[in-house]
Amino acid sequence: MSNFSKHLTTGAAVGGGANLLWQIVKIYNSPTPPRDFWEALSLIDFGKVAAYAAIGAAVASVPDLLEPANHPNHRALFHSLAVGGAVTYGAFGKHSKAWTEEDRHVTQIAALSYLSHLFLDAHTPKGLPLVC
Repeated sequence: MSNFSKHLTTGAAVGGGANLLWQIVKIYNSPTPPRDFWEALSLIDFGKVAAYAAIGAAVASVPDLLEPANHPNHRALFHSLAVGGAVTYGAFGKHSKAWTEEDRHVTQIAALSYLSHLFLDAHTPKGLPLVC
């Protein structure tokens, strides 16, 4: 069973890392890309990276807040493959193309952070239930 701190740190790494990558892609795809590494580094908003890391940590904790890990059989609906699929579709489905870039970005990072929890739990002997 993965522990709470592992889910927290993984969610933070996913949230902050995904935002950092997103910012770098935007910086280099801009009409005036940076001339060198140091200029690119100066354009990164590390406050946003930290904020998304905090969001990622919080969202990755949700399954265990809703279904506390007080015994090995605690995994039910919010730890299921069905909810993982619903979260994936909700954040990445065709309908998300109609959202603003910022709304899509925050939703997708939150979804990836939630899915990081399920990914870690799927790699334990208990695995994940299909539904609950």
